[in-house]
Amino acid sequence: MSKVVFLVPALVMATMALASGEFSTGGSELLKFKGYLVSTFNTYGETDANPNNGFSIAASIEWLPVLNHWLDAKIAFKSLPTRYTGAIEDLSLTTEDIVLNMHFNEVATLSMGHFKRPICYNYTRSSSSMYFRDRAILTGLTGDFGKRDIGADLGLNFGFTSIDIAYTNGAGDNQPEDDSHKSFTARAVFEPMDNIQVAGAFGHYSEDADSTGTTTVAANAMDFYTVIKQPVSENVELSFTGEYMVVGEPMEDSSDWTNATGYAATLMADFDLNGSMFQAVRPAIRYENSSPGFVGDDPENDEGAFDFALNLDVYSRNNTIQAGIRNHTFQSTGEDSYTDMYFGWRMKF
Repeated sequence: MSKVVFLVPALVMATMALASGEFSTGGSELLKFKGYLVSTFNTYGETDANPNNGFSIAASIEWLPVLNHWLDAKIAFKSLPTRYTGAIEDLSLTTEDIVLNMHFNEVATLSMGHFKRPICYNYTRSSSSMYFRDRAILTGLTGDFGKRDIGADLGLNFGFTSIDIAYTNGAGDNQPEDDSHKSFTARAVFEPMDNIQVAGAFGHYSEDADSTGTTTVAANAMDFYTVIKQPVSENVELSFTGEYMVVGEPMEDSSDWTNATGYAATLMADFDLNGSMFQAVRPAIRYENSSPGFVGDDPENDEGAFDFALNLDVYSRNNTIQAGIRNHTFQSTGEDSYTDMYFGWRMKF
């Protein structure tokens, strides 16, 4: 009910703004929205069985009010109409980002609120810019170190180098704080050339070892990635993205513990078609692997995936038809590989 109470006034204001052509007050720019819609037909691979299939739909909308040159904010929601986890918790409409930003100058920005922690490239990049239906499986390793959290972030931009330093609750995405421990995340991105980006990130997480709260355990995570874009001709550009992540586990005795690791490599070609209907086509392939952490001998339970997708921009660069396959493989002999297929339509606005 609270979601409805919040959304109705917002929709009324948006309608009034659209009718008048603008919506501002006191020098503020309130009518600034962006988002995307994605509708997909999925065929899920199964071994020795007829594969299941079905349609899915997702929508994301961001409200970006601007007070002035120094102050702005972001309020974002995502709608997944078929996503439920039970009778009590409804995830069909979830809060994404709620952030206040203060830009002191061209170099320093202070942000506070609910936002993505600056670690794991394959998670922090926007869903609307993805070449595939799914994020890389290494995003599942981020656990207590990545994804969204509530806290503060200091962003520093020195031109060819940008730094983010975040201090957050450590409770996780849309979760309340329940202890005194906090998480620290830092990322540095270097751009030695316009078409090359190299980055490294570090995360620290701590928690109580037991219910008494007398002992604290902690762990660290590290993430490295590079993005290289190389123009081949006036209408063709190649892009390579590689990421490697190491994730620890908070525990009292880690002497026999092997950290989780994951990597993903993506190669994409962007062909500018310059047509009135077909604007561009982007074939992309990705290879990825995820190795969970373990104690003692290697259980040999790595998970891998190979993705191929074809992205076709129709009538606009913001309107994309996406067709792809995703082959899942498992190191364990007890699990069979399978292949998913999908056909989707994504519109950004």
